[in-house]
Amino acid sequence: MPETITINQLNAIKNQNKFIIDIRTPLEFSSYHLPGAVNIPYDLLMTYPDSYLKQGVTYYLICAHGSVSFRAAAILESYGYNIISIQDGYTATEFRCYCW
Repeated sequence: MPETITINQLNAIKNQNKFIIDIRTPLEFSSYHLPGAVNIPYDLLMTYPDSYLKQGVTYYLICAHGSVSFRAAAILESYGYNIISIQDGYTATEFRCYCW
């Protein structure tokens, strides 16, 4: 079962080298996203994970509601990647403080 954190917990992490992957569509991403997040749509990430991810690096996944990122995290974790899902995604009340 993949680890999950809230957006507030993510913001509290002092490591400036957080790798945040927004797995929504490019259109959704262009509307708003977390600062520093990169957009790798779910289908691309799940089809070609080796093209985007490295073993031994921790990645934080976010989606609209949290369920898709949780499912993706579970699958990618089974491939040996370090993945943490951001709980509740952009529907979390706290996200408005951190998005552009």
